[in-house]
Amino acid sequence: MIRAALLATMFVFVTPAPAAAQLEDLTPANSHPSPYGSGWACDYGHTDSAGACTAVDVPANARLTARGDNWECVRGFRNNGHACWPIVVPENAYFAEFSGGSGWECERGFVANLERCVAVAIPANGFLNERGDDWECDRGFRREGNVCSPLIPPEGAYLAPRASRGWECNRGYAVSGSACAPVVIPENAHLNRRGDDWTCEHGFARAASSCVAVVMPQNAHLNAAGSGWDCNPPYRRGGEACVPR
Repeated sequence: MIRAALLATMFVFVTPAPAAAQLEDLTPANSHPSPYGSGWACDYGHTDSAGACTAVDVPANARLTARGDNWECVRGFRNNGHACWPIVVPENAYFAEFSGGSGWECERGFVANLERCVAVAIPANGFLNERGDDWECDRGFRREGNVCSPLIPPEGAYLAPRASRGWECNRGYAVSGSACAPVVIPENAHLNRRGDDWTCEHGFARAASSCVAVVMPQNAHLNAAGSGWDCNPPYRRGGEACVPR
């Protein structure tokens, strides 16, 4: 009997604790199993601090964020790093959460200047722009410093507000300094698609200010552009001739 008892004692094993119990021993207070796999996550209103879940210290005029692991200031206040300071909205401004940190934006017709909103000074022949924080000149005028100066297009031109010079030449004219000069079209040419230059007819090539006929060697044909030539197959170009391959 004694020997049997000793043998039974020798085969007594220590049953390991369940895995869940081991995880519970490693999980800090105010936490729960992570929903994204193994590990844990802090409860709402707590944040991970060196392996422990500590309560988020929410200052006055603040609230927990949607994640619950930090705080944000309520409307009308802005974060200075440790507290929420009241936003002082100047005259002619309004609260704006996404204003780049100031917490306010100027009303239409006003522009920010330091900590206040000043009226946009619109000169004669000008108008408030689409954003409402600057001005543009009326058609026929261009911005020069703080005024709108008359824009007088030269002969053969028309007003074009989006053009850098404020005007564009009419079709058949080309910019020449501060004027528009007529496009001189040589023989065997026509006005190009833009209307500010000329292009040679099919079968002619540009040479200085004229169009000369394309001279093709034997076994060649006009190219797709019509201003040069290519060799007929099975010939290849060799200088100014088409030679057998």
